Amino acid sequence: MAVKSFDVPDTKRCPDKAEFDLCTVDDYSVARLILGPGWRWSESTRPYEHTDVCQHHHLGFCVSGVLEVETDEGLHSTIHANDTYAIPPGHDEWVVGPDPFVAVEFLGAASFGRRGGRGLHARI
Repeated sequence: MAVKSFDVPDTKRCPDKAEFDLCTVDDYSVARLILGPGWRWSESTRPYEHTDVCQHHHLGFCVSGVLEVETDEGLHSTIHANDTYAIPPGHDEWVVGPDPFVAVEFLGAASFGRRGGRGLHARI
């Protein structure tokens, strides 16, 4: 059994307009994402990832806020509080409105927001 709190994460990353708190329990990584108003992957995170679009596969639950997502094939979706979501690699995403987007992610968490992560799901 393992219990950890986002109040004391194993790793904290704070790229532009964002905070990623990572807890690792056994072999699983879980992240809390806090994306501030005005955050957009292509503007705020692309310099860290070194890819044209986000290459992470996200699986998560939205606690609060609104996030728009558009795939490189042109599919569009909006994520709201209490939504669960799965986002495939190859997308851009951005916060809508004045409130931060807060979510807990179960896939893609370990490398999100890591410099040069390139969508790799390594445990770091």
